[in-house]
Amino acid sequence: MAIIEEGHPALSGSAAESWADLVKNSKIILFELDKAILALTREGLKSFSLNTGQTSHNVTPLDLPVLIQRRKDLIEQIERMEAQADALPPVLVQVVPQ
Repeated sequence: MAIIEEGHPALSGSAAESWADLVKNSKIILFELDKAILALTREGLKSFSLNTGQTSHNVTPLDLPVLIQRRKDLIEQIERMEAQADALPPVLVQVVPQ
């Protein structure tokens, strides 16, 4: 799955914009995981195409424990990234009139 691995260059003190992009992308993946979990539990589907934007996997109800664990891990990762982004100094932009 597309959970960002520890040690990824983007997780090593990059600019605030990079952190914001990582959080945004992680929330998109979380949304897709939620859709898969809901579809497999509420609609009684036998399979669901989980598309993270990078990869596509067919998942079945047998995959639910893995999907649920990935969801928990991703939520924890998003919380860590948001905390890290909040700890970064603000990005200053200088506007020069023409």
